[in-house]
Amino acid sequence: MQIVDSVGFAELVGRDLERRVLEEALEEARHGRGHTVLITGEDGIGKSRLALEAARSGRHHGMRVLEGRASPVGPTVALRPLAEALACLFRDGQGPDGKVLGSYRAVLGGLVPEYGPASERELPPADGPDGPDDAEPDASPVLLAESVLRLVAAAGEGRGSLLVLEDLHDAEVGTLAVVEYLADNLSRQGIVLLVTFRSGPGAPWDLARALTRRRSGTLLALRRLNRADVERLAAAHPDTGVTALPAEALDQLYRDSGGNPFIAEELLRPMVASGHPANGPRGHRPVPGTGPGIPLAVEHSIVQRVGRLGPQAHRLLSTAGVIGERFPVSVLRHALRMTETEIFGYLRSAVAADLLTADGPTSDWYAFRGPMTVAALLSRLTPVDRAALAGQAAEAVGELHPGLPGEWCLFGAALKRSADDRPGAARLFAEAGRRALTAGRAEAAVGPLTQAWELLDGCDDTRLRADVLAELMSALAASGRTERGLGLAAALDELGGPAVDAERVATLHTRLAWLYHADGQRAEGLAHVEAALTVLGPDAEDRQTAQVEAVWARLIVDSPERAKQLATQAVGKAERAGLPALACLAWQVRGLVAQQRGSREAALCFDRMQAVADGHDLPLWRMRAMFHRAGQQWLVSGDRAALVRVRRHAGHLGATALCTGVDLLLSLDHVLRGEYTTADTLTEAEEGSALLSGSDARFLSAVRAISAAHQGRRNARELVPVGGAAVGGAAEPSPWTPLARGLGEAVCALLAEDRDRARLDLADAAAEEVALPAPYPLAGQYGLALLLDVLAEDADWPRYHEVAAAEASQLRWNQHFLLLAKAVLLGRDGRGAEAAAAREEAAALGEPYAMAAHLGLRLVAEAACADHWGEPVRWLRRAEEYFHQTGFPVVARVCRTLLRRTGVVVPHRVAAGRVPQRLRFLGVTEREYEVLLLMTDRPDNRSLAARLFISPRTVEKHVASLIIKTDQPNRAALNAYAAQMHRDDRIHRDDRIDQGER
Repeated sequence: MQIVDSVGFAELVGRDLERRVLEEALEEARHGRGHTVLITGEDGIGKSRLALEAARSGRHHGMRVLEGRASPVGPTVALRPLAEALACLFRDGQGPDGKVLGSYRAVLGGLVPEYGPASERELPPADGPDGPDDAEPDASPVLLAESVLRLVAAAGEGRGSLLVLEDLHDAEVGTLAVVEYLADNLSRQGIVLLVTFRSGPGAPWDLARALTRRRSGTLLALRRLNRADVERLAAAHPDTGVTALPAEALDQLYRDSGGNPFIAEELLRPMVASGHPANGPRGHRPVPGTGPGIPLAVEHSIVQRVGRLGPQAHRLLSTAGVIGERFPVSVLRHALRMTETEIFGYLRSAVAADLLTADGPTSDWYAFRGPMTVAALLSRLTPVDRAALAGQAAEAVGELHPGLPGEWCLFGAALKRSADDRPGAARLFAEAGRRALTAGRAEAAVGPLTQAWELLDGCDDTRLRADVLAELMSALAASGRTERGLGLAAALDELGGPAVDAERVATLHTRLAWLYHADGQRAEGLAHVEAALTVLGPDAEDRQTAQVEAVWARLIVDSPERAKQLATQAVGKAERAGLPALACLAWQVRGLVAQQRGSREAALCFDRMQAVADGHDLPLWRMRAMFHRAGQQWLVSGDRAALVRVRRHAGHLGATALCTGVDLLLSLDHVLRGEYTTADTLTEAEEGSALLSGSDARFLSAVRAISAAHQGRRNARELVPVGGAAVGGAAEPSPWTPLARGLGEAVCALLAEDRDRARLDLADAAAEEVALPAPYPLAGQYGLALLLDVLAEDADWPRYHEVAAAEASQLRWNQHFLLLAKAVLLGRDGRGAEAAAAREEAAALGEPYAMAAHLGLRLVAEAACADHWGEPVRWLRRAEEYFHQTGFPVVARVCRTLLRRTGVVVPHRVAAGRVPQRLRFLGVTEREYEVLLLMTDRPDNRSLAARLFISPRTVEKHVASLIIKTDQPNRAALNAYAAQMHRDDRIHRDDRIDQGER
């Protein structure tokens, strides 16, 4: 017979090894050496396709190809595959002459009609050494097999024969006996015997193993295709007309097919026919919502395979499918009331049929080989049957695991949902989310709580809905999804009726207030605080008002005294009412209020917050306490190691919002240390996050503004966060504005040698802080502003002592400038040794902050020269070198001028060799920068060499170094990079000129 190309692809993929084995066997047969190849695998794996390829190759090389297959259709026919294959010999009238078989011809009479009794008169006597005496058609199986062997050999004499026998899992024992004989005796014949059968226990499998053990055959067990193979298969499909599928469509195809070629092909055809993926100008692309269901051919194939295992196995697998693609055997056994022996017997059969596979290190978990198997099983169940089976499984889970610990809660929730028990499922999803939130895993809590909320849509139990909504809002706030949380505000109107008690309504208002705080919308948050207090009334209990007062205090942290009063009240109420989470929040507010003024009391509050969290096992609050404690440590000492540790732990915990806060504070630290590239990497990553809240967005803007200012960019003001969300047509002020002005713009003005503007910026920052304190007291009034006033002789010892008495002046960044102011005052009083000692102490504090340290050297050196103390020449040399190397020509030029006034000979600096900050961090030298500037016109090496008065070989080395340092793929890309750099440099230079004019 003609083997049908059932797969229908233009290319056979993923079978390179098997094709080589077959090609080698065919080559050997053409030279008189026979081989047996046995191919096995699950349904649809490609056994027939591989046999087809072998048949095509055999015909192409002139071999005689005989093909037959067994079939389960109709009554069993003895030796059917052999009869079908041998019939091929005579359809075209080219069958071998029976005389070559001698008396073996008669043995074949039952298989080959042409050799039957009707033609015996044409034969010579069948005796002698060439055949058995008096042979009969019903001779022994050995004689029959030998006769077949001789006939196939004769048919391919001089060119080789290929005998293909397919689907021997449906063959009777007589056929298998002949196959065994042929495999054992064809090694010296020019024959390839190719046999295919379905994998799994049975006579064909036993025969294949036996032949393989005695080296009478080669067994090829076909594996499923990997993702790359499925991609090639899809690209080669005649209906797609594309070279590749989009990753999304390919992932779905691979997952749904499980790597089975037949299923992949059946899934791909309706995907293309229905426009999923859709064919557009850029090829095929997925169309949401248009994915096809399970193809009928695939469904029929899977159900047929399941049906072979019997009705009990079918019921077991259907119940397992209701449970999911993965299922625990213990739950399945309990739901079906089976014995362990029974259930594992069925499971072994399903594994052998390639329907299931053991999943995990223990024997309790199994998984279906692909989602299509589950879909096929479920398609045969009515909704009522499916719900009933899911209910049985849910009941079994509850009985086996009382209280549903760990993942069993989500497992049971999913089964309740499948059983159409929406309230029951919602309760379990909510419980799973609540547990995750309590454990500090806010990200993991969002999913279950969202499912619970959606399941309760339209539910009459409004109290349950209110509880779930409150938990969901908390999870969204903790995971940084403030926008999504605020989108739930409309539900509060629906739940604010008489069916929901006042405490629950107040809780919802309080959670919304916290979300508005996280988004930077202070006025809206305060409105919900007021609404919560109104709902509770004047006679509310401590446990009811504690949460409102704690959130209220957080919202008005810019009013330190009132915030501290509310937080203190909330701490007492929360601790008396046994509400540790609220106590943590209240201690957090007290610590933040103290941190605003740089007080060491902040550390004590954060320590107390952590102690409460540790004592009540509140991981998320513990992590928040650790973050604030690490932030306080950073402020005091400049040490960021604790922040790095908190970031690592918060990442493991999945606390996204907390990770963002740590990253932004680390970004600010990198800016102060002059590590601008690292800071930009962190801020760019956060800027692209969809979870960035309003308050964090303004912190991010402030960091970027400060970073730009510290690099001397006058347009930094454009980045300053001037306000929050619009309320009543006006933007709310931002607490980060004073920092962006005093820590950013004032420094930028000093880098332009504009002290008057710097002092104005610092004065503005101080005024802004009075109205709205910055989270960190680094805006200048506790250090830099004092130094500038002292240098201008507008401040003396009384002002110094006033500033030094403030706790914020002892923060490392501030104290560096405070000590410089002290040094100037001491030097002015003629106490040179003390002044130099104060300057040395300041230098030690400023060591991590290179730009600030060298700016301090430049500022105090002039005073030291005038008052004759310290080593101003050495300080000016260091400052000049630093600012020249980092691209601040104005400060460097002033340093050189001051040096010349002292009588020191100062070498002239070539402006053309100035390297921008971003290139200097890449290691680009001044000479390399000169080469880069000249590459905008794409000159060759000789032209560059002539213009720079260096050799072409030297130019070549500089170009190669630039390609590596700037991470460009080739010289053409470096030319384009140089052109862009030239444009940026021109803008930067114009900015500098304008800055100098001012």
